[in-house]
Amino acid sequence: MKHAIRKSLLMAAAFGLLTGPVIAAGTGHDHGSMPGMTGDMTDMMGEMDRQMADTSAFGHKDSAAKATRTVEIEASDIKFDTAGLTFEAGETVRFVVVNNGEQPHEFTIGDADYQETARRMMTHMTEMGMDPVAPEHAAMHAPAGNTVTLDIGETKEIVWTFTKAGTFEFSCNIPGHSEVGMKGTIAVN
Repeated sequence: MKHAIRKSLLMAAAFGLLTGPVIAAGTGHDHGSMPGMTGDMTDMMGEMDRQMADTSAFGHKDSAAKATRTVEIEASDIKFDTAGLTFEAGETVRFVVVNNGEQPHEFTIGDADYQETARRMMTHMTEMGMDPVAPEHAAMHAPAGNTVTLDIGETKEIVWTFTKAGTFEFSCNIPGHSEVGMKGTIAVN
């Protein structure tokens, strides 16, 4: 399925059916060029892109050399192997996430508002036929650095510095996953 979607998008681009790039480098999707997008939808998706680019409420991506702790997280079918994590403000953590499930999963760090926006975005993208583990989806999240999408059997990592105290969340925002419990809390003291 995912290869068929990518092939369709590549063929549409090659034959000029898309009016612009499928992804604007470093800024997320060029929603106006996606099939079926109206002006209102493009504006709404653009606003969600802007909200998802701002991680200042809960931290920023960092380098593995700065990590003071490594936390391994296992994703399986509709659950993570932990429900809660605790860190200190200023701590840099290397998250190693492995998908041992039988379907793709996502691991996203954020506050409640961020996660809600990410779920809405993922729902819209899925409804438009985007494969959640497509390189295009990963490219959308690369600038913020707080999300990895994992195909079956994949292992990926996020290095994150928590800059503020508070209660945050980790979640799989593939439609339906978080809603049935594939999420957890992050307490930063």
